[in-house]
Amino acid sequence: MTALPSHCFRQRLGSFLVMALIGSMPIALLTDLGHASTVFYILTGVCAVICAARVGGIRAVLKDWKAYRVLAAALSVSLLVIAFAALRGPIKIDNEIERALRLSVGTFLILGGCMSLIPHWLRQASWGLVLATWAATGYALWFSLPTFRRPLEVPQHNAVSYGNLLLMMAVLATFSIGWRLTRFRKIEIAFKVLTMVVGLVGFITTQTRGGWLVVPVFIVIGWVLATGKTNPRKLLMPMLIAIIVSGAISVSSPILRQRMYQMVTQTAECISNPMAISSECGRLQLWHASWLMFKANPLFGNGTIQTFGAKLEEYWRMGVVSDFIYRQGFGEPHNEILFSMASHGVLGLTALLLIYVAPIAIFARRLRAQVPQPARVAAAMGLALCLGFFVFGWTELMLRSIRTIGFYAMTMAWLLALSDERFLGRHEL
Repeated sequence: MTALPSHCFRQRLGSFLVMALIGSMPIALLTDLGHASTVFYILTGVCAVICAARVGGIRAVLKDWKAYRVLAAALSVSLLVIAFAALRGPIKIDNEIERALRLSVGTFLILGGCMSLIPHWLRQASWGLVLATWAATGYALWFSLPTFRRPLEVPQHNAVSYGNLLLMMAVLATFSIGWRLTRFRKIEIAFKVLTMVVGLVGFITTQTRGGWLVVPVFIVIGWVLATGKTNPRKLLMPMLIAIIVSGAISVSSPILRQRMYQMVTQTAECISNPMAISSECGRLQLWHASWLMFKANPLFGNGTIQTFGAKLEEYWRMGVVSDFIYRQGFGEPHNEILFSMASHGVLGLTALLLIYVAPIAIFARRLRAQVPQPARVAAAMGLALCLGFFVFGWTELMLRSIRTIGFYAMTMAWLLALSDERFLGRHEL
């Protein structure tokens, strides 16, 4: 046998390690195995070594990064926001710096590493999404027994975040049907369709209402991927159908019907009694307090996310939030946008929106482009990731957890590489 050239061996070894680490992240994120942050740091370390040892050296990496300079600038704004906050006074910003570094430095290290590896091997990491969907559904069902109550004791997350992440894994796994990963094509497709059904059952079991807001968006992205039609006017009918379908699925569950009924009745109660003790009234009180925090300093906000709880005491004394909400010790308002505005003002809002909008623009353009189908599949998955997290953030702080930020940064970088026609052209076309 002829020995492989050293660079081919390094490429295969790197492809295997990165594929295994990316595939294990969803499982670590949604099970008791945990250590998602450990996986992220090992992955970024491996990718840093791959970048350093890459054929062509750092110049080749910089050449690949050059096409993403706008994205790099967008993801770096969060670091500037933290710098402004630090200049305003002595505050605890360690966690915020780590969040920002994961999104900026981490994303580009993983992207640079992936761009020199074998695309087909990297796509195999999608099996981690499949396994995570089945495992998370199993957890959701187990913790809901014996009465199928809402499972509040899910691994590492609250029920809302867990349900949202479970739905995300199921959708990404389903979109990966567009990649041919095995010789057994029909079995592969059937198993991933079944995974979507299982994931939907798990998502419904978590009784997460906010996640249904993005289901029509997922359906439309899937429709565009399948048909190739991207004319905005022609998307109106699919969007309407998607809303009807997602609404029909949600109301088919007695548990969800009850949760939706509670939302309507509690919201109506808040109109006459704003200080009522209920989930919806509490959320509205927190949103109001967040808006007042933003108005008090619209440019810089409170200065750090740790000060939200302290500020909430002031608004409790002013009668803006009820005694119940204050005593519960809420440190956030269950809304990513309002939280960023309250914590860091317009600058924080800008940084948050750029985290989503910049990659959304790239993935949307690639989904519309006349590129090979494997690249369009990755673009659709990336668009679902970024739009999904953005909409999830309307009712929950998805980026509050450092683990979840690591998953977002890693998956974004992975899919940016796999949707890049230049990358595929070097290795496949």
